[in-house]
Amino acid sequence: MSYSRQVHKTIAVHYSGSVSYGPSQNGGTAHYSGTVYEDVIVNVNVDTNPFDVSSSHCRNTVDGLTASVAATEAAQVASIKNNSRRVGKTLIDGFFKTVRSEISQQINELKNIADATLLKLQADARRCGDMQRQMEVDYNRKCEQYMRIFNELDNELRNRIQSIDQPTFAFRSDADTLNSRLTGSDMVPTVSVAGGENARLGAQLSASLNKQRAHDTLGKARQFLMVNKRTNYTINSSIVDSDSQGTLFLPVCYVEAALPDGTHSRSVHAPNTLNDMNSQLCESLRSEQWSVPTGEDRELIRRYFNEQVSSINSDNKHGERVREQIIHLFNN
Repeated sequence: MSYSRQVHKTIAVHYSGSVSYGPSQNGGTAHYSGTVYEDVIVNVNVDTNPFDVSSSHCRNTVDGLTASVAATEAAQVASIKNNSRRVGKTLIDGFFKTVRSEISQQINELKNIADATLLKLQADARRCGDMQRQMEVDYNRKCEQYMRIFNELDNELRNRIQSIDQPTFAFRSDADTLNSRLTGSDMVPTVSVAGGENARLGAQLSASLNKQRAHDTLGKARQFLMVNKRTNYTINSSIVDSDSQGTLFLPVCYVEAALPDGTHSRSVHAPNTLNDMNSQLCESLRSEQWSVPTGEDRELIRRYFNEQVSSINSDNKHGERVREQIIHLFNN
């Protein structure tokens, strides 16, 4: 549709310049500048009839194009839908086919492993069964062996105990035989007589037991008194009066060693009171004729030596080596 419009605008015009003036007292050039504002009004008539006609024709063309685009879009959507279905079906079928193939392969591998493991377990079970049967046979054989040994030991112990106190066991056996014969019959008078005899026999056994216990008590008292008297004698003989004269016994250790060069090394270890007599002791002990100790003396020395060695701290390797070396030297 055609229309008219009035445009109003104020325009600013800037001006400047210079003017020369003629000769005078000073003469020269004068500069000037400024801005002038002017209102401008423009009437504009716009004729839109050709454009409206062109727009009408373009609208019809655009409507046809829109219909064509809509139809094309519908066809494209349908084509995309069908293609996407086919692609999706292909992908799904391929995926499940791959999964089925992988699962089948894993099933086959696991089946092979399970079969191999089952065979191994069966072999292990057979071997364990064989070992169990062998162990049962060995156990029964060992049990029979040890039972035979224990029975022999029991019989031997029974025989030795009976041989130690044979009269008592023989009396007990005769008493049991007599008791079983008396109690097994129906003779009441015999049982009455046997009851009196058994009572008398029990009293005699009790008196014998009391006598045996008293004899043992007296023996222990005698042994205690002997040990006490021997201890008192040892203590009294060891006491030295400072005003009296006598023989003083002190422990001395004499060591004689053969050196690699063929010579002998001799030394004496004695208390401080004998420091001045070490040379005399060494010479006296060197010329001494030593006798071979008896078996009892050897046992006493070995027992004392074992007690002393066992007191050595062997928690570390050094103490263990020291103890082993001492035992080695003692044995040699």
